[in-house]
Amino acid sequence: MTKSRIVYVVLSLAVSAVLLAVLFSQIQARDFARTLAAVYLPALLAYMAISLVSTGLRAWRYKWLLAPERIGWGNMFLVTFIRNSFDDLLPARIGSLSYIYVLNKRLGFSFESAASTFVVALVFDFLTLYPFLVASLLAVGWGAEGLPSFVLLAVAGALFVLFGLIVWKLIPLSRLASRIFFFLLKKLGWEGRPKARTAAAKIEATIESLEAIRRRRIYGRLFGLSLLIRLGKYLSLFAVFFALIRSQGFGLGDLNFGKIILGVTGAEMTSALPVKGLAGFGTWESAWAVALRLMRFDPRIAVLTGIGVHLITNLFEYSLGLASLLILLLPFMKRKKA
Repeated sequence: MTKSRIVYVVLSLAVSAVLLAVLFSQIQARDFARTLAAVYLPALLAYMAISLVSTGLRAWRYKWLLAPERIGWGNMFLVTFIRNSFDDLLPARIGSLSYIYVLNKRLGFSFESAASTFVVALVFDFLTLYPFLVASLLAVGWGAEGLPSFVLLAVAGALFVLFGLIVWKLIPLSRLASRIFFFLLKKLGWEGRPKARTAAAKIEATIESLEAIRRRRIYGRLFGLSLLIRLGKYLSLFAVFFALIRSQGFGLGDLNFGKIILGVTGAEMTSALPVKGLAGFGTWESAWAVALRLMRFDPRIAVLTGIGVHLITNLFEYSLGLASLLILLLPFMKRKKA
């Protein structure tokens, strides 16, 4: 490991340790253990089932974007499971780039096919976040529950418009980024280096692949499918939240789906931090707890569910991701092409 990477890991561990210590100081460890032991199994199984369906929809979207290149459903699921498990490991969701690496290096797809489908899927993931955020804010109420709803609605609306423009102008923006990259190479005197020429060629090929996707006129259907993927994610987290909170005397009628969306959104915003807890532990739970406290949840419940939801979902996703990695490493797993 490089020195900078070691420093990052140490900082991440320190952040996780400090934040988790603060969180656990607000609850009893045995109370958390009892909550896990009393988890409501039907709701937990519902979480797993919905999560797998959501992963299937995500795999379908990748498979659709990769067309006319073919990939079997088995390999597509493996790639998607790996992408899901790595997604939260690094800041700014850099871990999701594992999708490109596995497709390109292990399954033999061209870099431009992997990169272009990754970019389109990522933009639609961001685009579909904001309709749910706006709907949940409206459901919770204007200024209710201690939320600065007007400000959040304005920000959510502005970001939805921004990402809508990015989708609309994805090709021109990609070409602008390419020109900036070439300009920097020239200014640094690196344009003649073999690695720089290779990178430039891959960028150009990726833009051509993005253009090919645009010509298929599938953005409307992609948006609909991406909405279903995000809905599946929220429903699965709502299920695991209920699985944990039922032992605290809560029924389904006591819960507000909109509040869970806001809690999840707040927690996932921590992925943009330059330094966060290792695998998100500490920062994710803290943001979740703060979001639920703003919505008048009991502090103890907010902390218990934050730690519990993150622990259960990570264990499930990491297990699937690790199993998928091991399968892809088997000698009989064939590459698509050289």
